[in-house]
Amino acid sequence: MIKTLFLLLPLLVFSGPISMEHAQLKPLGKIVKTNAQITQLSDQKQKIVSRLPGHIEKYFVKTGEHIETGDKVALIESIDLSKMSAEYISLRQQGKAAKEQLATARTLYKKGLTSQNELNQNIIEIEDVLAKQNALESQMKSLGIDASKLTEATDQFILYAHADGIVGEIFVPLHSNVDAQEKLMSIVNQNSYYAIAYLGLKDAMLVSNKTTGFVTVAEKKYPAHFVQLLPTIDEETQRAKILFIMMENPKNILINAFTEMEISLAPYTKAVMVKKSALTLFQGEWVVFVETGHEEEAHNEEEVHGHDDHEDNDKEKSHDHNNHEEVPYEPKVVKIIAYNGDNVAIKGLEAGEEYVAEGVYFVKSMILKSSLGEHGH
Repeated sequence: MIKTLFLLLPLLVFSGPISMEHAQLKPLGKIVKTNAQITQLSDQKQKIVSRLPGHIEKYFVKTGEHIETGDKVALIESIDLSKMSAEYISLRQQGKAAKEQLATARTLYKKGLTSQNELNQNIIEIEDVLAKQNALESQMKSLGIDASKLTEATDQFILYAHADGIVGEIFVPLHSNVDAQEKLMSIVNQNSYYAIAYLGLKDAMLVSNKTTGFVTVAEKKYPAHFVQLLPTIDEETQRAKILFIMMENPKNILINAFTEMEISLAPYTKAVMVKKSALTLFQGEWVVFVETGHEEEAHNEEEVHGHDDHEDNDKEKSHDHNNHEEVPYEPKVVKIIAYNGDNVAIKGLEAGEEYVAEGVYFVKSMILKSSLGEHGH
């Protein structure tokens, strides 16, 4: 029993990273490799602008930094804000005086010491002051300033982010003067990325709602689905532009970067596919590893031979195990038809057949080790 455990231990060590999957029958079209540009739609980019003319005193963010809604992005000093806040404080004082005058006018009116016209004039004056005050309060609120808390004039206001994203580009240097509505920086929303693929006219006419592809970013492939055949031809390359939406978003990606894309075009046929990670070169041929039925066959043979041969077989097996380990996998030669993203269409394996999808290196090592043991014997 102890000896058996020692013999199984190497297999248990190797079997940890090994995972099995079933070959699948999937649609396969004509695979076209082409250039593609990573992009975003215009409504996915937020432009931070200065609401008033002023001077950029400080940036709270830098290019490439992730920010969230409500984060500070810039501090601006503005003479216009100084005038605006001073006027607001003055109007607030005028409003208080006007209210006192109105209260006095009402008292006098009740006693018959003033006319209705004089009372109405006081009401009009206070409404005019309050209207101007409310307008300034609203303008300062849009700048992130709570006017009700002002005790003196201020010339500084802070710009805040209105959406989550990455700081894409800062257009205006620090300590520069800016005009009202001038763009200071762009914030890139990371919810969705798109790829514009460049195809020849003949291939572009084969694109449909079923068209899929894979965009390569940092040597990893990301699935993408067809969105739209753009109405204009690229002037430099004279190729059609196809818009795809990326179904998975890389963590770090550069907008407007050019990369490679694989697109599957009609007509489509069914093909047996396995993971690309399952393929490996073994003795000069492409193979995938499958489980062997050797152990079960050996067990059946033992039952057929009977008890008399059992002791002899045990001696032989004990001797063989001292020289090499039994490996429960074997290579199966396949022919590669086409690569399709992270999958490969092959011949040599049936749909539904189980194969080693991950841990191919460990399986190959086990087989080579077993082979060396046999040769030593």
